[in-house]
Amino acid sequence: MEKRKRTVEKVTSQEREHFLHDLLPYLSSGKFVNVATCSYERMPNVAPKLIAKAHSNIIYLVDYVLGRTFSNLLENPRVSVSFIDDRTLTGYQLNGTVDILEEGEEFKRLAEEFQQIKTKFTVERILFNLRSGEKASPLEFSLPEKFAILKVKIIEIVEITSSGGLKSKLAL
Repeated sequence: MEKRKRTVEKVTSQEREHFLHDLLPYLSSGKFVNVATCSYERMPNVAPKLIAKAHSNIIYLVDYVLGRTFSNLLENPRVSVSFIDDRTLTGYQLNGTVDILEEGEEFKRLAEEFQQIKTKFTVERILFNLRSGEKASPLEFSLPEKFAILKVKIIEIVEITSSGGLKSKLAL
């Protein structure tokens, strides 16, 4: 099998604007993305996390389980976030580092914003079910007493096209 060539370049100011304009709406609050972490023992883990907010090269995720992702990040703050843009069938991998927020002003502000996300998500789900005629199971979408906000600083953006092309850009 032929190995695909991966190009690595620095993000230009135009590309950064493209990223902010085109991808951040997809990464708007209330969406789920896959988050991959790895412990120092090299045990990988991937789990869905809810986007609380995204701007510039920072994505805030809600970790409401505090399971393997959380414990891996305590050991190793590197993370990979992946999603697919359904419009273009282009996949994205956002690689970076994480600061875990569990208290403080920034944490409180984001927790309040999450309550608004929860309400919006619930309304959208109800409207979808009314339009589609599907009967929804009850949705329990609330924060447990103990949760964390994962502040992801994006260092690298990898674009994966539907034809198998890879393009890597440094986001710093």
